[in-house]
Amino acid sequence: MPVASAHSVFMDVVEKSESNIKVKAYYGGDDPMKNAEVTVYIIDESGETLYIEDVSTDTDGFYSFSPEEGQEQYRVVASDFGHKAEKEIDISSKSSTHSSSGTSSSLPLSAGIVAGFGYLAGIAGVGMMISARRMKKKYEEK
Repeated sequence: MPVASAHSVFMDVVEKSESNIKVKAYYGGDDPMKNAEVTVYIIDESGETLYIEDVSTDTDGFYSFSPEEGQEQYRVVASDFGHKAEKEIDISSKSSTHSSSGTSSSLPLSAGIVAGFGYLAGIAGVGMMISARRMKKKYEEK
């Protein structure tokens, strides 16, 4: 079952070459993550090394950087008000792995919203059931 969230964030690779990597960070409704804080890590045999920090996306959610010579794998993280999107990028391959803030969803936004209301209704139902049992117990004691 896919995870649904009203605050999904995503990151896509827009351009990937040995001279430039460009990503777009955006929310579930395709709204850009404006001025989101960006951190870039180099991934190699020894793990991850901080490559770029204290930068941000533009007003359209884009950020680009030049890869370091001889390095092929990167992890780009964009965070904004507690939301975090990240992407692992391998410039030697045609694809890259997608990751977001644990809210990767193949549901359309409207279905995610309906699912969210369903979860809330379920929680409210459990609360009402507990409350009814307590009221019944008090009534029976009298």
